[in-house]
Amino acid sequence: MKGEIIYSYFYDFADEIDLKEVKNYFRGAEEFSFYEYGKAVPDGLNPFELPLIINAGKKDVKFDSISISVNIQCVIYSVGAMAVRVRSPIGNLNTALLESITFDKRFENRFKELAEDTKVRIEKTLSKRMQVKEKRIFEMYRSYFLEQCASSFVEKNKELIAGILLDEQNYKELSNEYVTNTIKRNLSYYGCDSVIVDWDAMFLTSNTSNYENEIMVADTANIQLLEYRVYQSEVNKMIDTVNNRFLNMKRNPVYMVFTRRNLIRLSKEISDFYAEYKDLVEGINQIIMSFGEWYLARLYSLLSDAFRLADLAKRLETTFEMLVNIRSFIQSQVSEDTSSFLEWIVILLFVIEIILIIIPFYK
Repeated sequence: MKGEIIYSYFYDFADEIDLKEVKNYFRGAEEFSFYEYGKAVPDGLNPFELPLIINAGKKDVKFDSISISVNIQCVIYSVGAMAVRVRSPIGNLNTALLESITFDKRFENRFKELAEDTKVRIEKTLSKRMQVKEKRIFEMYRSYFLEQCASSFVEKNKELIAGILLDEQNYKELSNEYVTNTIKRNLSYYGCDSVIVDWDAMFLTSNTSNYENEIMVADTANIQLLEYRVYQSEVNKMIDTVNNRFLNMKRNPVYMVFTRRNLIRLSKEISDFYAEYKDLVEGINQIIMSFGEWYLARLYSLLSDAFRLADLAKRLETTFEMLVNIRSFIQSQVSEDTSSFLEWIVILLFVIEIILIIIPFYK
């Protein structure tokens, strides 16, 4: 049976990018077409800003008796992130080959090497025209497609599907309860197709090979997951930096005299950081906008539930609020210190005035 295995790697490399400008850098870059052949799609639907897709070449991957040819794609998003897909279309895919490629980590390691090489090449081109930021945080997601009728395949192979989703080689030892819970995020459009999603992977079965929309929605959810993690890390670092700098200022014995201006500068840095990253996070939230009450909207909901995107967004919002509270505290501290400083100036002037009055009596 026909099928495809896709390993997707997600990287954050910039704050924001202009996709129209980037399109001029790469020969053959094309916008993703949201209209999928053979499926009903509402007219004019544009749930997120469509990314650019770059075909980055082909490679042969071989271990032992298994040899596959992979196509590499790079998908660039306006939010400053990219997905590198290592796609393995296979004309005679069977369950034994599925297991071999999934559970033999040599394939995964090689796919990651190919993705990293592609990432470096893309960033090298982009760095000539924009600032590229090196980030250690990345995400990986696996997608599997089999040209099979879901009604006859899924129930018969549910333990294998659960094992693939979990990356659990000993899937036959999984309990029925755990298998059922793993494949519960299941969605169908036609009678013979099925999409099952989990934290690490997505499994699709259908009579026809139309699944580019599903891959793009899964990519989008993974991009959101990545960006939430990146910005959470950045905000946490900013809070730690602000706290350390503030404490060091407070320990200064001449704090009121020389550090007031530094506090004002620190408050401004917090304000600038907050405004910049708040806009960036809004961009992350807006890349999906509203899918509407239909198939892909429900697929995104399943992915959002699997990735706990709502919890991550809430946590990030709470951390932002903490940063705002710190800024407010610093501003109030500056105000109090200014009042105290002025009081001391008044006292000092009063003392000087008394001294000037007393001095003539000693002459």
